[in-house]
Amino acid sequence: MESDLTKRRPSVIPGSLPGLPAGWAPSIDTVEEDVSDDEENNSKSYSSTTISYLPPITNYETKPYLTIKKFQYENPTSGQTTTMSMAHTYGICILNTEAEEIIACDHYNNRLLMFDSNTDGRLLQIFRGDLATPECVAPRPHHKQHIYVTKGHSISLYDLEKKKVIQKLGTEESGHANNRFNLPSGITVDPTNGEIYMCDTWNHRICVFSPDFRFVNRRWYLTRWQQTYHKVKPNFIAVNANNQCAVTCEDAPNYRGAVYVFDKMGYIQKIYDNDTRSKPIVDAKLSIPHGILLDDDGNWLTVCYSDPEARSVERRSNIQDDQDNEIISYWRGKDLKGPSGLAMKRDQTLIIGDRDNNSISFFKQQEASKSEAAK
Repeated sequence: MESDLTKRRPSVIPGSLPGLPAGWAPSIDTVEEDVSDDEENNSKSYSSTTISYLPPITNYETKPYLTIKKFQYENPTSGQTTTMSMAHTYGICILNTEAEEIIACDHYNNRLLMFDSNTDGRLLQIFRGDLATPECVAPRPHHKQHIYVTKGHSISLYDLEKKKVIQKLGTEESGHANNRFNLPSGITVDPTNGEIYMCDTWNHRICVFSPDFRFVNRRWYLTRWQQTYHKVKPNFIAVNANNQCAVTCEDAPNYRGAVYVFDKMGYIQKIYDNDTRSKPIVDAKLSIPHGILLDDDGNWLTVCYSDPEARSVERRSNIQDDQDNEIISYWRGKDLKGPSGLAMKRDQTLIIGDRDNNSISFFKQQEASKSEAAK
C-alpha cells in the first residue's frame, strides 16, 4: 500500500493552507546538469524548450502553408523508394538543434518519424525498436540526440543517434506506484533543472522525475473543481520559466475538458473550464483539449480535438490600468480534422499534429502581424 508521505492530495490554492503566512508559495531548488564542453558549446543557442513569447492566435493564417501527409522513403539498404503515411499522429516535438527537425509519434505504425521543418517537410529518418504505440515526445535539454518518449505503461529515454532506448521507467503492465503508470501521454521538461513532468493519464495524475528517472516526491491528482470524487484524465502538459505548469484534461463524454494552471509544486493557480461555474474557474469553451503551449507571461494556447467550430483556444493577459484582465480567443482551422500535437519553432511557426487526418500542418503569421511585431 502506498505511504501517505508520498501522496499528493488534490491541489489547493497557495495561501489557503492553515498555519502558513499569506502569499507563501513553495520553491524549487535549481539543479545544475553536467554538460560536456562540446554539448555546452552547441547548445548555447538552442537549449531552451520554453517559449518566451506566444504570438496571438489571431495573427496566424487559417490555412496551412505546408502539410505533411504522404511522404517518400528511400530504403538505405535496397535503395528502393516507397510512399508512406502516418497512422494516428499524436504527440510531436521540435528538436533543440539548428535545423529544428520535427519528431512525430506514428502511433499505430509503432515508430517515430523525423521530418525536415525548414523546406519541404521531407522524411529524414525512421526510428523503430521498443517503440510500440508511442504517445508523446519531448526533447532533452542540452542533449540534442536524446528525447523522452511515453508509450504503453512506461517512459523511455531514446537516443536518436544510436536508435535505441537507453533508459526506461515502468513495465509492460499498468500500476499506481511511483515507478508504475497507466497509459501515460503528455510529457515536457523544465530546462532550468531538467526535471520531467509527465501526464500519467489513466492514473489521473501528474508525476515529476529527475533527469535520471528518480521520483522526486512531487505528484498531484486532477479532479474537477470542488468535486474531488470526479477524477479527470490529463492529456498534455507545458511548463514555463516562471514557475507555471499548464495541463489539458478531459473525461469524455461526461466531462469535455479544461486547462489547469499549477505552480511546479502542484498547487492550483486557476482552472479554465466551461462545464462548471464556481470560482476560481474562468469560463472557456473547451472540447477535449490536447496539445498546449505556454509562454513565460502565462499565456497559453491549446488545440481542441473534438470541436470543429473552435479548433484552438487561447488565453492572453491584457494589462490595463494596472489590472490584469484575461482574454479568451478562438481560432478555427478549417483544414484540421482532429488536432492533437502542438509545437512552435523559434521563428514562431505554429505546427499542429492532426490525429484524425494523419498529418502535420504548418501555419505562419500573417505578413501584417509580422510587421507590427517587428516594430
